[in-house]
Amino acid sequence: MGKRLKSSLHSLFHPFPAFFKKKTVSLPQKTHPTIALALGGGAVWGISHIGILKVLENHHIPVHYMSGTSIGALVGGLYAAGIPLQKLYELAISTQWKNLSKLSLPLGGILSNEPMEFFICNLIGNKTFEDLKIPFVAVATDLLTGEEIILHSGKLSTAIRASTAIPGIFHPIHINNRTLVDGGVVSNVPVHAVKGFNPDITIAVNLVPSLEDWLPSNSLETILKSLFIMQQKVVAKETSQADLVINLSMKGFSPIDFSKAKELYQKGMMTGLSYISRIQEIIEKKKKELP
Repeated sequence: MGKRLKSSLHSLFHPFPAFFKKKTVSLPQKTHPTIALALGGGAVWGISHIGILKVLENHHIPVHYMSGTSIGALVGGLYAAGIPLQKLYELAISTQWKNLSKLSLPLGGILSNEPMEFFICNLIGNKTFEDLKIPFVAVATDLLTGEEIILHSGKLSTAIRASTAIPGIFHPIHINNRTLVDGGVVSNVPVHAVKGFNPDITIAVNLVPSLEDWLPSNSLETILKSLFIMQQKVVAKETSQADLVINLSMKGFSPIDFSKAKELYQKGMMTGLSYISRIQEIIEKKKKELP
């Protein structure tokens, strides 16, 4: 399985191996293992990522590398760009999320998420991946070939827009002669994308561990639930490559109800706290293995 994943990484875009090598964190007299965080997709549920990141910060657990799919790309990308968690939380509870899309039928989706890109640019300007404080990659899906595309260069806001373009709902995004949609189609918890950085520890955050937590009540929820069902086997295989998987139960939460932003943040905090001792144990074990 490991060989297959490394081969997949190499084949998607030729520059990846050089990119990952360039971005690998080098710590003089290394005393702390490098930690990578893979943030999964799950629509509004992704606000929980902010709570998990807050717990890691509170316990002085550094994040050296990040990857994100869909809402995980939005939260992870903004955090990697240096947006403080308090600011991310304030945005989560105050933003009129419906204003981050607009009706636009003819181009392969009901909506355009172009306003989201403007929203991101207002926060971070025209930052590229090379400008980020934490090395980060976003995952999208090539609509023509079905390949997983790991976005690692260029304008961050455009990459996030591609990673969050839910097929059939949002227009596909064109980058480097590829037609891209939401990365969750092929990699909803982007573990092997972040493992390209060769971290000592990989932590995955899975927002959709149980399909039985939630029954759709409208057409949009039905589309999302169908995507989540199709993702399950791929997610299980990919998360098996992580050192730890943080699974969040979303029972009682709709993936499109932004009015529950505060509760979702708290869900992330509480779930993150429940995993802290395990994370610390893994870190201590890895410390003993360092050369």
